[in-house]
Amino acid sequence: MKKKCYGLMLCAALAGCASSGKVSEPRRITVASAEEALKELKEGNEEFLSGNTAELRIDLAENGQTPYAVVITCSDSRVAPEVLFHTTVGELFTIRTAGNVVNEFEIGSAEYGVEHLGVPLIVVMGHSNCGAVNAAVSGEAEGFIQNIIDEITPSVEEAKKIETEERAICTLAENLNIQNTIRKLRTSEILSHLEAEGRVKIIGAKYDIKDGKVEFLE
Repeated sequence: MKKKCYGLMLCAALAGCASSGKVSEPRRITVASAEEALKELKEGNEEFLSGNTAELRIDLAENGQTPYAVVITCSDSRVAPEVLFHTTVGELFTIRTAGNVVNEFEIGSAEYGVEHLGVPLIVVMGHSNCGAVNAAVSGEAEGFIQNIIDEITPSVEEAKKIETEERAICTLAENLNIQNTIRKLRTSEILSHLEAEGRVKIIGAKYDIKDGKVEFLE
């Protein structure tokens, strides 16, 4: 497929940058200020522009996007769908919130991806060692974070009926929270109708932040 060729072109371009010294091996970047953070972003965009992506960007701008999956996942910086699924721009319609929870805006975004862009697959992807779930287990939250905790708490309460050790509670709650998000998506008349017609499939997944494996929960 042409789209996949673009992905290979991007990988080749990045490899070329690496050989020229512009891109090093993946590393953990630490910055001490907003100015340093902004500098990293600007340099990163320059590296992106120097890659062989112009044709793809023009194609997407002129002909529109055709993503093949909606991915609803956590805002955690360690959980980047475009990276861990080895994709390039235009392939994934990504929706991210802390704890991969959804409400009206996120469900509406998923509806747009499926109904208007023709995406056939929605993946709700949680992850191991989720900070939002850990916070819900401990009950500690401030500000609007409490709204996220409130959404995850039912999954935590269910997990506590089965598990007693805190780590086990967190792990089970992460799984139950994925299912809870899927249930909320199915409250959408648009999504439930399209799923019943077989025009979209909604599944769960979980990413292990340590070993990098995504387990699809079909």
